[in-house]
Amino acid sequence: MSTSQFKVLIAGGSIVGLTLALALEKAGIDWELFEKGDIAPQLGASFSLHPPSVRILDQLGVWGDIEKIVIPLEHRQHIDGEGRCFEDSYVLRDIYSIHGRPIVFAERCKVLQIIYNHIQNKDRIHSRTAVSDYEETEDDITITTEDGKSYQGSILVGADGIHSHIRKVMAEKLCSTNPAVAQDLLEGFTSEYNAIFAISRNGMTKPFMPDGTVHNVYYDYYSAVATTGEPGSIFWFLFVKAAKTRYPNCPRFTEADAQNMIDQYGDSTIGPSYTVKDLWETRVKANLVPMEEGVLKQCRNGRVLLMGDSIHKSTINIGLGGNLAYEGIARFTNLLVPLLQTTNSPSISDITELFISFENLHRQRADWVVRLSGQVTRYEAQDTWLLKFASRYIIPWVSDRKKANLYAAFAQGAPWLEYLPLHSKDTSLAGE
Repeated sequence: MSTSQFKVLIAGGSIVGLTLALALEKAGIDWELFEKGDIAPQLGASFSLHPPSVRILDQLGVWGDIEKIVIPLEHRQHIDGEGRCFEDSYVLRDIYSIHGRPIVFAERCKVLQIIYNHIQNKDRIHSRTAVSDYEETEDDITITTEDGKSYQGSILVGADGIHSHIRKVMAEKLCSTNPAVAQDLLEGFTSEYNAIFAISRNGMTKPFMPDGTVHNVYYDYYSAVATTGEPGSIFWFLFVKAAKTRYPNCPRFTEADAQNMIDQYGDSTIGPSYTVKDLWETRVKANLVPMEEGVLKQCRNGRVLLMGDSIHKSTINIGLGGNLAYEGIARFTNLLVPLLQTTNSPSISDITELFISFENLHRQRADWVVRLSGQVTRYEAQDTWLLKFASRYIIPWVSDRKKANLYAAFAQGAPWLEYLPLHSKDTSLAGE
């Protein structure tokens, strides 16, 4: 493929930004990436990968390295506020059996580093280089970085997360011509739950929990999850209901705020023999953040497209946010590759049609994932008596195999990279 006249500029060295760069590189499409901080910083906590994401990472040649550091999840116990296990489930093992691909958790910075290691053209990655503005013409787009330099490309992808600067600039450019869309770009997310994301050592003298295990504990208006995703480590989360706020007025928290939450909820049991405080005291890293929710009404304008958390944000109880981001990468590149096979210099009308097609394909899935994730968050936090009743007396009676088959139906709706070979084990997941 000759794409010498077409270039994708990427703002953000996130999971989305780096994976998109690798996907474009594999397709022979020119790109350049700009990250305001360091690549693969020691920030954040864990990252969940589901079978559709694993399939894409395998196509990109990345999964083999990630597989070496993770433990497939198989056993899940659901525990009430009194420490009693009311559902003992192996649905995660059944999902693994059906797809040949596991659900795993990995440390976010390690996943970023592995993806970065697989990128060949690292000279196209500019760390500590924030994009400050962009200007479009009929023929191209030029970005300006905070150090005053300019870079030219065909399109700009904003992969710079929930606090996206590209989204803010887009809103500013739209405010006079389309104020409703501009306002949604600025205020389209809400938050009703706060969460501590953390990584801890799996016990000081003996493990808190076995490898490959997930513990879910259900309290009234708060919940917690702990999982052994890597050897010797526990990835865990404490979710607490709070007052509903709207972005950009969702709260920002300090270490003191996190400590106050632990003081209030630390004695709560998560697994059979340990508490929130036990995990807190063996923590390696931890952050308290609001869990924003929502899908923006529009993710494009001119030559600029937003992707990942900059356009859709889900609560993280079932870990589908990252999977949704990978679906976005697949849908976008699956549209871009055939376009560039017909012309290496698509017009602005071609690009607009591409962006609209992406938006239409991706939105329905994003709406569903964000809605389901929010329902599970409220289900686990016993937000209503009906949800509490369902968790105790309905859902435990649904067989693991039935739940795994329902998940398989969801997974079969996920895209893969159509321009790269598909592993034989993934044909069932792809519905072939």
